[in-house]
Amino acid sequence: MFTGVFKDRSTKERAAEQALAELLAARELRGYTLSRNCELGPFLIDYLFIERSLIVELTPPAHAAGSPLTARYDARIKFLNTMGYVVWGVSPQELLRHPERVLARLRTALER
Repeated sequence: MFTGVFKDRSTKERAAEQALAELLAARELRGYTLSRNCELGPFLIDYLFIERSLIVELTPPAHAAGSPLTARYDARIKFLNTMGYVVWGVSPQELLRHPERVLARLRTALER
């Protein structure tokens, strides 16, 4: 029973990661330089629009307030913001349900 739950979750995560990669390859974003798998300080960044200092990532699932994972994620965001980067997170659910809406919001963020 548990195996099915973990398998579904893993499949959904992979689907969201694939959807994000496809979204970032969209024709509308080709005017922006996108770097993949960059190291910034101690962190590996999957997607970075260098000219805009904009990091794009899937947001992690919500964790209980005060949990070590939440604290680590918040510290990571704070570090990257201090370095001058903006972290633009998108939820996997929104990406999979409304990719056009996510693309429009991303274009707006890049045009700022």
